[in-house]
Amino acid sequence: MKKFLLIGATALMVSNSTFAGGILTNTNQNATFLRNPARNAAIAIDGVYSNPAGIAFLPEGFHLSVSWQAAWQKRLMDVNNNLFGMNEDGKGANRSFQGETNAPVIPSFQAAYVINDKWSVSAQFAVGGGGGACEFAEGLPMFEELIGGIVAKNGGTSYALKQNLTGEQYFYGFQVGATYKLTDNFSVFGGARGVLANCSYTGAIANIKANGKNAAEYATLSSDAKTAAESYAAQAAAAQAAGNMAAAAQYAGAAEQYAAAALQAGTVAALIGDYKLDCTQSGFGITPIIGLDWNLGKLNLAAKYEFRTKIELENESDNSANLAMLASSVPAVAVYADGAKVRSDIPALMTLGAQYQIADNFHAMAGGVYYWDKNAKGTPIKKGENTWEANLGVEWDVTDKLMLSCGGQRTQYGFDDTDMADTNFNTSSYALAIGGAYKFSEKMTLNVGYMHSFYDDHKFKNANGTSCNYTRKNDAVGVSLDIRF
Repeated sequence: MKKFLLIGATALMVSNSTFAGGILTNTNQNATFLRNPARNAAIAIDGVYSNPAGIAFLPEGFHLSVSWQAAWQKRLMDVNNNLFGMNEDGKGANRSFQGETNAPVIPSFQAAYVINDKWSVSAQFAVGGGGGACEFAEGLPMFEELIGGIVAKNGGTSYALKQNLTGEQYFYGFQVGATYKLTDNFSVFGGARGVLANCSYTGAIANIKANGKNAAEYATLSSDAKTAAESYAAQAAAAQAAGNMAAAAQYAGAAEQYAAAALQAGTVAALIGDYKLDCTQSGFGITPIIGLDWNLGKLNLAAKYEFRTKIELENESDNSANLAMLASSVPAVAVYADGAKVRSDIPALMTLGAQYQIADNFHAMAGGVYYWDKNAKGTPIKKGENTWEANLGVEWDVTDKLMLSCGGQRTQYGFDDTDMADTNFNTSSYALAIGGAYKFSEKMTLNVGYMHSFYDDHKFKNANGTSCNYTRKNDAVGVSLDIRF
């Protein structure tokens, strides 16, 4: 029973970023990223996030960008386990499970005021992690493994269940900072981001049956067997008192058999009762940020470092009694107990970028990001490696008003096979971005972009012997309006 709930509760964690970026970090915090992801050395208003030290090289005055993005993601799991053939639905040992995330409205804004030739200040609001609800309408492979395993262990030949899970995460970030020009071509940035985390997990495993019987029927069988065991025990005692040792032994044997049957039926009844998870989590953390920008005319170089964000989430839970009663003895269940506190740090990261003006109307960009995932408490990566990204992009000013751009990014996650979980996995990917910008005037520009990600397959065999192939699909679109006053 403990094993069942331990693995089950561990599965109910959805802590992946909806957009491009690290495990808990969205790096596309403006729609401009969707037309060209190589923004780490950009001299533009979206640089409030991607290159805050570069704000110093914008024209004096107030700059604002208002952005909207939408993303659609699928998490796909193809699995094979002979136990699945015991499911009464008749689908066999090969099964496919899918989690869907639809995030139709993800807003953000960046604002900066270039005070003079030396000082600039900036601020932004964005969804820095998560970004939507992931729904597993038909449940998870590991619940199939667990129920099938329970039934097989107790001599059963078939099972049935209904299951669903929805996990939702939003890490809202509000950032402020200041940029200072040390020289005419070198600037520094210092700032901080406050991160408000709001997460929720709701799910159920219900209508569980073993050999066609539900928990109530097994509880009745257990009760009847217990009554029979007590009756035979009484008859054994009476026969022994009468000196009929042969009858006493026979009755005693029957009592033991019924007692064993009562125990087994009671165990199965407890294991296949309905389970409900209903937990919300909230927490707050601070991210210190520093940045550098070296502007050499046609060439611009930039770097940024974001320190690890310590976040402790506190639960408000309304779980089913059978789940809550084991919270004190099963650590994975305790994670969702009412009032429990759970660490979910955002890893530290460093970005590097370069931008070069090849011609008057053509720019090329390159950059990278490195995440210190393994140093963050609460990270799913235990035995694997840290995450890194590399990106390229180009921008072509077709006319004085129209600019076209495109780019690509490689994201390499470090998940080891043992780090993979049904609702807590990432697979490495290539992303392609395309879009453009239209300048209505010298003070107003519209950006549009589209990004599609091509994910690798991660094939492995889990601890329960299930053959797994995990991957994702992801599309995102966005529009932003840049205004200068």
